[in-house]
Amino acid sequence: MTDPDVLTEVPAALKRLAKYVVRGFYGIEHALALDILIRNPCVKEEDMLELLKFDRKQLRAVLNTLKGDKFIKCRMRVETAPDGKTTRHNYYFINYRLLVNVVKYKLDHMRRRIETDERDSTNRASFKCPICFSTFTDLEANQLFDPRTGTFRCTFCETEVEEDESAMPKKDARTLVARFNEQIEPIYALLRETEDVNLAYEILEPEPTEIPALKQSMEDQEDLSRSASEGKPARERPIWLRESTVQGAYDPDEIKDGGRDLDAFQEREEGRAALDDNEEVMRALLIHEKKTPSASTVTVGDGLPRSAIKLLDIKPQRW
Repeated sequence: MTDPDVLTEVPAALKRLAKYVVRGFYGIEHALALDILIRNPCVKEEDMLELLKFDRKQLRAVLNTLKGDKFIKCRMRVETAPDGKTTRHNYYFINYRLLVNVVKYKLDHMRRRIETDERDSTNRASFKCPICFSTFTDLEANQLFDPRTGTFRCTFCETEVEEDESAMPKKDARTLVARFNEQIEPIYALLRETEDVNLAYEILEPEPTEIPALKQSMEDQEDLSRSASEGKPARERPIWLRESTVQGAYDPDEIKDGGRDLDAFQEREEGRAALDDNEEVMRALLIHEKKTPSASTVTVGDGLPRSAIKLLDIKPQRW
């Protein structure tokens, strides 16, 4: 049975506190990454890459900054894929108890630093000797005052001292603490509101969960790819394959759908090319015979003219 004071849901004040701090002291990339962890208890690094569309190196730099400042925590898990391959994945989440403690510590550290700077500015040397360069504070003014001349003189060289302008405090140095408290008041109010909040362990150390938006987008992409593959029209044959651009080259009916018609067309074209080659050879033989009319009556071997034997590079047979 759970304690009635233990909350099983993150209060809105804690979420606002995380948003205020990251938007006030970090960049926009850190704010976007933390917003995802505020909306989702525990998120895998790959899912954050898909949602933010960041480069992996950029996202890891942002997450390492937040993790180094203790705003988020990381948990590594070894998962087994369907093919049996094991992979390691990083899961990030916010431990709100640690977040509140870190915010309190950092704000207190900033306030102490401002108070120290303010105290140092009031205790700085206000007078400086131009000869021996000795410095003196306002509290030592009674030692520097010379009643005879009515001036402030160095206690070492008796030279009249000057005001040290470089050591003068800043104009608003005395009001820095007040300005800091005024600007950080919304965060202080949220800290007071969440002072007694006690969260359950499953909220402080959440388990990985699926992101509804990412799951829906993946399902939509799968549906689109499936519908595109099912309703994709048949690829149309190009016009240069369906119809010839040369008049009288061939009959388009001979190369209709089907591989046999296309093969027959190619065979017919190859046979026509072979006939053209034979005609060229015979034409060359006739031209050569016209130049040597006496060779037409001399036969060798199988009755071919010598000019044909010479042209075809056939050795004559000797009987």
